[in-house]
Amino acid sequence: MIKKRAKQSVKAVLNKNFTFSDLSPRFKNVDSTTGNIFCPFHENHSTPAAKMYWNEEQQIWIIHCFGECHTNFTAYDYVDLILCEKYGKYKSPLHFLQQNMSKEDLYIQLEAYEDQLRYQTDIEENAKIDYISRVADDNEKTEDYIEALYLA
Repeated sequence: MIKKRAKQSVKAVLNKNFTFSDLSPRFKNVDSTTGNIFCPFHENHSTPAAKMYWNEEQQIWIIHCFGECHTNFTAYDYVDLILCEKYGKYKSPLHFLQQNMSKEDLYIQLEAYEDQLRYQTDIEENAKIDYISRVADDNEKTEDYIEALYLA
């Protein structure tokens, strides 16, 4: 759980602080009307197979590949899959952040996201406990209680 939370925090900080155009000059002159680009995540040379767009809900830039990948990518994915894995410029996305942000800003932002994730986890855990308590209170028989847990 701790590793997953740490990765989520690194991903959130990277996506908040860096756009695709910060990561590669190839994204600086994207057609703003269509957002069509050649997908950087697979060999794509004849026609643009992806679209770059602003996701209002997440408040980040997304590349959606309509071709071979058929998935959404964020700045974090570009750093992880292209800059780290493909080119070996960084050991990890965290290493990228350490090289491209001040130590103080990075620490403050990672701590803020960790706190946010802990708070969300606490809310989810309390909701589960409340639900189990309600089901247990509503059922006098153990079989009914177990059945309600698995069917709810």
